[in-house]
Amino acid sequence: MNIKFHGHACFSIKNGKATIVMDPYDKSIGLTLPKIKADIVTCSFDNEAHNAKGAIEGEPMVMSWPGEYETKGIHIKGIHSFHNVRDDKEQLENIIFNINVDGIRFCHLGAQGTKLTPEQLEQVGDTDVLFVPVGKTESVDAKKAKEIIEQIEPRIVIPMTYQTKGNNRELASLEEFLSAMGAKNVEPVDSFEVKKSELPEDNSKVVVLNVS
Repeated sequence: MNIKFHGHACFSIKNGKATIVMDPYDKSIGLTLPKIKADIVTCSFDNEAHNAKGAIEGEPMVMSWPGEYETKGIHIKGIHSFHNVRDDKEQLENIIFNINVDGIRFCHLGAQGTKLTPEQLEQVGDTDVLFVPVGKTESVDAKKAKEIIEQIEPRIVIPMTYQTKGNNRELASLEEFLSAMGAKNVEPVDSFEVKKSELPEDNSKVVVLNVS
């Protein structure tokens, strides 16, 4: 099973049967999304950086709300959470997506702005691969991302929503997150092949993907 990073919070997961795209963005954020044909699209947050479902080719099933769904043998659960990074008067909704593909459990936190509540943590459950925002201004910062990782205890951690070339959002650097995690000598890769038999048993390995 192959994972690619397309910038900001957008990733694709592809197995032999389906392609899933998470949080496609609009070109207004300064990046150009490659042409991707998908069977499933998830959108965690209602703005142009996370919900440009029209940019994806094909006729995908689009999920942007809490609930449980299944298609093409893939089980998806949307969990209600909050984007807000502080106790604002208006609470902005974010959707955490759990995606089970071929027995591997992915969790995409979207534009998560707070630590998880006990109820949210219970719904997320065991996680093999966690996509976590680290960019501070539009989600949690590096320190809070580390706290969320310690809550969930995934086997693989893939950071997202940090500053990359061309992105016009004011985001923190990837280096801030790697420093907070004590992750040294992490070499970015163009794509990541996930095999259940090769998942680490007792630690959260940080994997960094190049934008492709």
